[in-house]
Amino acid sequence: MLDTLLQSIDLETLRVVRQASEAIVVLFGVAISYIAYTAYRDNQSRPMLFIAIGFVLVLFVPGVLALLLYVLLDVPAPIVNSANQFVEIAGLGLILYGLWTPRRD
Repeated sequence: MLDTLLQSIDLETLRVVRQASEAIVVLFGVAISYIAYTAYRDNQSRPMLFIAIGFVLVLFVPGVLALLLYVLLDVPAPIVNSANQFVEIAGLGLILYGLWTPRRD
């Protein structure tokens, strides 16, 4: 039954859906990062700046990096995935640091 389902999936449609979902993630990343940056600017809270930069690295940069490396420069997928993972780890580290850092008034 699983074989029949897998054979009925059109890979081109799946690719288009995957690219559209990546675009949605990038747009959400821009929105979340903008809101976090606005909160930093309004409150001058340094931890919020780390959180904003972390969200940019986790949600925005990997999509743009994949577009640049994989689509435009034809870099092999394993290298693109490794670069994206490195950027995401750095972003998550910044988010963690921003959440963990005590706020100074």
